[in-house]
Amino acid sequence: MIRLNDIFVQEGIQPQDTAILLHSPPERRFAALLPLLAEAEPEILETYQSTHSQKATATLRGWRYMASFIRVQGGALAFAGLYRNRGDQDLPMSEIAAMPMVRRLIDEFGVLREFENPPDRAWPWFRFERTDHLAHYVGRLQIRPRLTPTYARLAERLDAEIAALSEESVLSASAPDWREFIVTGPQLRALPSSWGAKLREWRGIYLIVDESDGQRYVGSAYGADNLLGRWLAHVAGPVGVTAELRKRDPRDFRFSILERVSPDMPADDVIRLERTWMDRLHTVDFGLNS
Repeated sequence: MIRLNDIFVQEGIQPQDTAILLHSPPERRFAALLPLLAEAEPEILETYQSTHSQKATATLRGWRYMASFIRVQGGALAFAGLYRNRGDQDLPMSEIAAMPMVRRLIDEFGVLREFENPPDRAWPWFRFERTDHLAHYVGRLQIRPRLTPTYARLAERLDAEIAALSEESVLSASAPDWREFIVTGPQLRALPSSWGAKLREWRGIYLIVDESDGQRYVGSAYGADNLLGRWLAHVAGPVGVTAELRKRDPRDFRFSILERVSPDMPADDVIRLERTWMDRLHTVDFGLNS
């Protein structure tokens, strides 16, 4: 069985020089989104892994490299990149909180809450520089170490077995079938381009569920950008875009497709079909279709 440290040595990276981050966020929505973000918006991942608990900070300090892994569907952790550790410095927490990417992580994804209303103190901030080492393994190499609250580990001690080496990156999986295309508001804002292209092709009837209370809204999409354009409109601002959805936070929205229609179906026919779904799901009297 090939082990992770065997791969490191083959690629000229010494395990005794390397720390490892095993990203398995406790926040359910962010955990589901992080693999997509690592591919579509790597600066989000890089910001997220620049600050750590005191215990993890002590583990990461002084090592030449940091190997980043992200938990993916099925429970394995996929390799997300090898970073050169340029050290850390203490910054005022208020300064960290003002960084645009930190604000996005707080406001859109609900993580790094310790910086939401930061105390007047300093906190270590790491500078990890992405390298080209092992780039051909990104998203393909997967391990299954035993996860513990200690998410920062040392390569020499972890020495995990390679659980899989897939042909394609699991961080950039192809768009799902329309029947299984279910995304949240935050995920919509960070969709891989290939997923967005599919939604732009598809028109039809869709469902929004507000996960804060289970209320439902039925809508239809038939404009120039079809489902992509309509869904992005719903999450463009701090609140929804219809009478009832304007009272709600798009970060709580979950989108799915009820029915696809022909790309040349007339708008009036799509609207009539939308109404049948409102009737079937009873979303006028007992939902968010006012």
